[in-house]
Amino acid sequence: MHRFYCLEGNYSSDQIAITNKEELHHLRNVLRLKKEAHINLFNGKGMEASGILLAVSSQKAEVQITSVKESKQKKPEFILACALPKKSKFEFIIEKATELGVDEIVPLKTQRTGMNLKGDRLITKMSRFQMIAINAAKQSQRNFIPIIHPIMDFSPAIKHLSKISAMIIPSLMGERRKIFDVFRDLKSPNAIAFLIGPEGDFTPEEYCQAHKSGCVPVTLGDTVLKVETAAICALSCANLFFRS
Repeated sequence: MHRFYCLEGNYSSDQIAITNKEELHHLRNVLRLKKEAHINLFNGKGMEASGILLAVSSQKAEVQITSVKESKQKKPEFILACALPKKSKFEFIIEKATELGVDEIVPLKTQRTGMNLKGDRLITKMSRFQMIAINAAKQSQRNFIPIIHPIMDFSPAIKHLSKISAMIIPSLMGERRKIFDVFRDLKSPNAIAFLIGPEGDFTPEEYCQAHKSGCVPVTLGDTVLKVETAAICALSCANLFFRS
């Protein structure tokens, strides 16, 4: 059944109107859905509704609600703090992280970060990131859309994350633990943050700062992983351990 993102809808009412331009375009012009079609709506915050199209116009699509369900946020929450890679790789990371149940994404600016966005380019890119997360939630049948934070420098990001979550950093150097052993030692954490380094890895100074803030270094195997592979691997392990 086709799914549509509808943040503005009142999910306790008998009818909901889809007015979002992108969603309405997809419904009318791409899928060409007509009156009496069965669809699902979700608000990205846990609410989902099934309904029947009553009317479709260029301004809105009216939906008669037949059932509603509310999903609960799963614990622990997963936070992906990932260095911004070049080109469109971060969009791929957002898409796959959303499919794997990430709750928050923190784009990191590190000493070796290749992407440098400012002004209108930054606004456009952040809007694009949000749209990627929405579409991934629609496709993967998730009822929660992850929060995508503004780009943060490494130091303030570490300071913030250390206050709200356990922190894990896949590392290529020094003494490291197996990630599932770390998971077993965590005592009902409210949130777990995964710090993923840039191409060229975190600098020794950044590793030192992370360790001093309580970040646990782990290994993701014997091979050197690209940024996007490391992010997917870490979240896949967490999803398997805590939510399967």
